[in-house]
Amino acid sequence: MKTAKLLSSIRRSNRSRVSDDGLRPAARARGGSKGPFEGPFPSRVWALLPVVGALSFAVAFVGTAERSAFSATVTSVPCAAKAKAVIANTSQSFHNAASAVTGDVQAAQQIVHNGGTISGTQTPNTPANLPVVPPPAGATNLGDFSLGSGQTRNLAAGNYVARSFNLNSNSTLTVSGGIVQIWVTGSLSIGGNANNGGVPENLEFLVSSVSGANVNGGAAVSALIYAPTGPVTVGAVVHGSVTGSRTTLNSGGQVVFDATSICPAP
Repeated sequence: MKTAKLLSSIRRSNRSRVSDDGLRPAARARGGSKGPFEGPFPSRVWALLPVVGALSFAVAFVGTAERSAFSATVTSVPCAAKAKAVIANTSQSFHNAASAVTGDVQAAQQIVHNGGTISGTQTPNTPANLPVVPPPAGATNLGDFSLGSGQTRNLAAGNYVARSFNLNSNSTLTVSGGIVQIWVTGSLSIGGNANNGGVPENLEFLVSSVSGANVNGGAAVSALIYAPTGPVTVGAVVHGSVTGSRTTLNSGGQVVFDATSICPAP
């Protein structure tokens, strides 16, 4: 659009300064020859067109790159689980006093209100039918992963698998370089900081057991917790989303939905 306006302006300016013979006064003084920048459409404009085109392409490319950098990614957590704050896959969802969900809740059975609040839509008696997602080949084996109080560990972007995963109170797990996906074949327990303040999608827990997950009081979590066959209990703040066979939010438990994790439209 800017290029078209520029060319239109140049044409108007050029027409105002040439006579019917297409020559400017300076050209007629030379005996009628046209200089390289004279005539109805100066040659220097043609020379500038590739530059303008290149700049326009560069601007468009940068805009696309920026949009891609901030758009959601399709990861191993199913898109349906990323679309709601809390999902009770096969059972009830309990919301006890002094708990809160900022986002939507879906449950295969009842959504039980015991004093908790839900800001979004509520969809009871609707099984999500979300499957267990097996770990990929080549995932880094963490064994029985545990961080004690005061300990810190960083995990680089990639796929990991652990028999159990335990972050004790006052421990800190950070991630770097992109998305960290951790498959847990046993139990998941979070009492410390897990990607606290980071992008929730950059830390994803996929629990494949019936043991499920616990987010204990005092924890601070930015992550997607996906445990479709195990119960999930939340007693602290989780930025992201929570999926369990049954979900329970106790006093102090909060799930703050991260809309940027929603899968991009196909």
